[in-house]
Amino acid sequence: MASYVYLIQNGDLFNIGFTNNLERTRIDLRPGELVAFLITEQPEPLIKNLRKTYVDNRLPGSDYYRLANSQVKECRSLLEGGGSNNYFQPFLKGPSLFIFFIISWFTLTYIIIEFAVDPILGRFS
Repeated sequence: MASYVYLIQNGDLFNIGFTNNLERTRIDLRPGELVAFLITEQPEPLIKNLRKTYVDNRLPGSDYYRLANSQVKECRSLLEGGGSNNYFQPFLKGPSLFIFFIISWFTLTYIIIEFAVDPILGRFS
């Protein structure tokens, strides 16, 4: 049975959730306004990813989030864009990606010098 993953705005708070009856949920969450929704057969992976993404913005003990405009646009585009298959966030980003790149670069350089360049130069000495 198809379910709805929704984003409903109530003042400056946003409710992220899923339901089988969107109209009933809209009535229950009045005076909230429906911002975006997605019809899907499997709402659990998407809702889990959304809640994990915005966990820092969650009001404790509720399904309400205080989202910035950019986060609302991101969530809206995900829901209106068909949910995307990109449920997973990159493992490395920002400073950790840079550090990983530098360490990998030095490790690869060391391996190349140790096992490719040194044996060749060792023949000439």
